[in-house]
Amino acid sequence: MQMKIMRYGASSSPSPKCAFDNAAAIFLDWDGCVMIGNTLIPAARTLLERHADRVVILSNNSTHLPEDFTRILNQANVHIPPDRIILAGAEAVRLAMQDQPARTLLLGTTRIKAYARQMGLTLVRDEPDQILLTRDTRFTYAKLCRAANALQRGAKLIVANIDATHPGPDGHIVPETGAMLAALLACVPTAPMVTVGKPGPLLFARACEVAGVAAHDAVMIGDNPETDGKGATDYGIYPILIGPDAGLTLDDIVNW
Repeated sequence: MQMKIMRYGASSSPSPKCAFDNAAAIFLDWDGCVMIGNTLIPAARTLLERHADRVVILSNNSTHLPEDFTRILNQANVHIPPDRIILAGAEAVRLAMQDQPARTLLLGTTRIKAYARQMGLTLVRDEPDQILLTRDTRFTYAKLCRAANALQRGAKLIVANIDATHPGPDGHIVPETGAMLAALLACVPTAPMVTVGKPGPLLFARACEVAGVAAHDAVMIGDNPETDGKGATDYGIYPILIGPDAGLTLDDIVNW
């Protein structure tokens, strides 16, 4: 796909409202933008219902699959098909498949492991060729030992995302894949790695492919300037940040 890279500065950028109105595709983060915990944000419901044909959900989530998000939204009577939901965990599995028949140590949920096996990955506990790091809600010292020593021996590292946390209900934080990555890098600081999630380009490229648009024809709505904002800008997508520091809310956007 041909991509026109644009940089947005104060003198040349359209306003967020203008960019939103004219965008052929709306990329929307999940945690803190669509859902908080298991609760659908009311303004997100409005946005998804009004603009379902333009929306692609683009998330660093590495514990679920697109079908899970579709089911969650269907329960709230909002309908976004799985092929318009791009998640870092599922995309990390796709990337790991490129080096088959590599032996893979996958740190992650049962759901992601089942998907990896379904896709044909060879999952092992010992002597892996590559480590696939997603958010593992049962991360242990023993897993850290196995992964760190595999890296020391030269295993390749694929990381779903580098987020340390994501927003949880009642203002709580939820430790993310980046927190486990920090533990691994504390043991093997020079380990080379490939990162799948935002702010890297892979998820943005997949979203543009799914939406059938060039980067400059999309906007990215998110609440994290380091992932949603920087990643979108670096890829040539107009970022629309929401949250207290941004001075803009999802309610503001749906009321434009």
